[in-house]
Amino acid sequence: LVTIGACATAGGIQALRNFQNVDDFIRIVYATPAYIQTLAVSTPISTHVKVDFELRGCPINKHQLLEVITAFLVGRKPNTPSHSVCVECKLRGTVCVMVAHGTPCLGPVTHAGCGALCPAYSRGCYGCFGPKEAPNTDSLGRRWLELGAPAGDIARVFHGVNAFADPFCEAG
Repeated sequence: LVTIGACATAGGIQALRNFQNVDDFIRIVYATPAYIQTLAVSTPISTHVKVDFELRGCPINKHQLLEVITAFLVGRKPNTPSHSVCVECKLRGTVCVMVAHGTPCLGPVTHAGCGALCPAYSRGCYGCFGPKEAPNTDSLGRRWLELGAPAGDIARVFHGVNAFADPFCEAG
């Protein structure tokens, strides 16, 4: 079983309900909330069944998808990058937005795959590909505080697209 995308691997954007009262969202979004039924929490598929491989991203990287399919068809382990978005910034020659501009960025703790799209436009990484292996979220959070980011903003950023991925959920 291969989970594909942030919704399948980490609960996705709908996992925001895990940190708020979902009934409040329903009242705001729907004209007739009485007709809406939803689960109380949004969880990754791996919470419920054994998953053989997680393909992260929101959206996923099409080259990684082809690699995963090819690898399983020929009986080998998929070869997807294990480094952080910071490496992708360096590969494309993008100046570090945290170092150069003091912009909070999830790049150091986020799994590669997006090609460092957000930092290429002078924006901090939003963590769309989820946490990389063994991310140092505590250190990054402390650095953001040094840059002047409010603690509430730090929690909000970790509780984004991959909100229910363990390292990001705990850091938030």
